Amino acid sequence: MNKPETYPVKISVENRQVKLEPVPRLFVDRGDTIEWTCDFPFAIHFPGITPLGKGRIRPKEGKTISTAVRNDAQPGCYKYFVAVYFDGNIWTDDPDFIVKPPKR
Repeated sequence: MNKPETYPVKISVENRQVKLEPVPRLFVDRGDTIEWTCDFPFAIHFPGITPLGKGRIRPKEGKTISTAVRNDAQPGCYKYFVAVYFDGNIWTDDPDFIVKPPKR
Protein backbone atom coordinates (compact mmCIF):
# COMPACT_ATOMS: atom_id res chain seq x y z
CA MET A 1 0.00 0.00 0.00
CA ASN A 2 1.24 3.48 -0.88
CA LYS A 3 1.91 6.12 1.74
CA PRO A 4 -1.11 8.43 2.11
CA GLU A 5 -0.75 11.81 0.44
CA THR A 6 -1.98 15.25 1.44
CA TYR A 7 -3.74 17.38 -1.16
CA PRO A 8 -3.70 21.11 -0.34
CA VAL A 9 -6.55 23.15 -1.84
CA LYS A 10 -6.44 26.95 -1.62
CA ILE A 11 -9.89 28.56 -1.74
CA SER A 12 -10.28 32.19 -2.79
CA VAL A 13 -12.87 34.50 -4.33
CA GLU A 14 -11.94 36.20 -7.60
CA ASN A 15 -14.23 38.10 -9.95
CA ARG A 16 -17.26 37.14 -7.87
CA GLN A 17 -16.49 33.42 -8.12
CA VAL A 18 -15.00 30.83 -5.77
CA LYS A 19 -11.65 29.62 -7.06
CA LEU A 20 -9.99 26.33 -6.03
CA GLU A 21 -6.26 25.86 -6.63
CA PRO A 22 -4.27 24.04 -7.85
CA VAL A 23 -7.12 22.16 -9.59
CA PRO A 24 -10.89 22.11 -9.15
CA ARG A 25 -11.07 18.26 -9.16
CA LEU A 26 -8.84 15.96 -7.12
CA PHE A 27 -8.28 12.22 -7.59
CA VAL A 28 -7.58 10.71 -4.15
CA ASP A 29 -7.08 7.32 -2.54
CA ARG A 30 -8.52 6.02 0.71
CA GLY A 31 -6.45 7.36 3.62
CA ASP A 32 -5.31 10.47 1.75
CA THR A 33 -5.89 13.86 3.37
CA ILE A 34 -7.53 16.87 1.79
CA GLU A 35 -6.52 20.20 3.29
CA TRP A 36 -8.73 23.17 2.34
CA THR A 37 -7.38 26.63 3.26
CA CYS A 38 -9.09 30.01 2.91
CA ASP A 39 -8.24 33.48 4.21
CA PHE A 40 -11.94 34.17 4.88
CA PRO A 41 -14.62 32.31 6.88
CA PHE A 42 -15.71 29.21 4.95
CA ALA A 43 -17.37 25.83 5.21
CA ILE A 44 -17.53 22.55 3.29
CA HIS A 45 -20.76 20.54 3.01
CA PHE A 46 -21.49 17.13 1.48
CA PRO A 47 -25.23 16.95 0.72
CA GLY A 48 -25.34 13.15 0.55
CA ILE A 49 -22.92 10.37 1.31
CA THR A 50 -19.48 11.59 2.28
CA PRO A 51 -16.18 9.73 1.98
CA LEU A 52 -14.93 11.80 4.93
CA GLY A 53 -15.67 11.53 8.65
CA LYS A 54 -18.33 14.29 8.60
CA GLY A 55 -20.66 15.80 6.03
CA ARG A 56 -20.48 19.39 7.30
CA ILE A 57 -17.12 20.87 8.16
CA ARG A 58 -15.82 24.30 9.08
CA PRO A 59 -12.52 25.32 10.61
CA LYS A 60 -12.49 25.00 14.40
CA GLU A 61 -9.73 27.59 14.63
CA GLY A 62 -7.68 29.27 11.99
CA LYS A 63 -8.20 29.05 8.27
CA THR A 64 -7.78 25.34 7.45
CA ILE A 65 -9.92 22.22 7.27
CA SER A 66 -7.84 19.06 7.16
CA THR A 67 -9.56 15.68 6.96
CA ALA A 68 -8.76 12.20 5.72
CA VAL A 69 -10.67 10.08 3.23
CA ARG A 70 -12.15 7.16 5.17
CA ASN A 71 -10.50 3.78 4.67
CA ASP A 72 -13.92 2.30 3.84
CA ALA A 73 -14.91 5.05 1.35
CA GLN A 74 -16.49 3.69 -1.79
CA PRO A 75 -14.82 4.61 -5.10
CA GLY A 76 -16.69 7.28 -7.00
CA CYS A 77 -17.38 10.95 -7.56
CA TYR A 78 -18.34 13.02 -4.50
CA LYS A 79 -19.90 16.44 -5.06
CA TYR A 80 -19.63 18.96 -2.25
CA PHE A 81 -20.39 22.61 -1.62
CA VAL A 82 -17.98 25.36 -0.62
CA ALA A 83 -19.34 28.55 0.98
CA VAL A 84 -17.06 31.54 1.57
CA TYR A 85 -18.00 34.74 3.40
CA PHE A 86 -16.19 37.54 1.60
CA ASP A 87 -16.85 41.27 1.23
CA GLY A 88 -20.28 41.08 2.90
CA ASN A 89 -21.50 38.25 0.66
CA ILE A 90 -21.58 34.45 0.72
CA TRP A 91 -19.99 32.98 -2.39
CA THR A 92 -20.54 29.31 -3.25
CA ASP A 93 -19.28 26.61 -5.58
CA ASP A 94 -20.08 22.92 -6.03
CA PRO A 95 -16.87 21.10 -6.98
CA ASP A 96 -16.27 17.39 -6.62
CA PHE A 97 -13.47 14.91 -6.14
CA ILE A 98 -12.92 11.32 -7.17
CA VAL A 99 -12.05 8.50 -4.78
CA LYS A 100 -10.07 6.04 -6.88
CA PRO A 101 -10.70 2.28 -6.64
CA PRO A 102 -8.28 0.52 -4.25
CA LYS A 103 -5.15 -0.90 -5.81
CA ARG A 104 -4.93 -4.66 -5.83
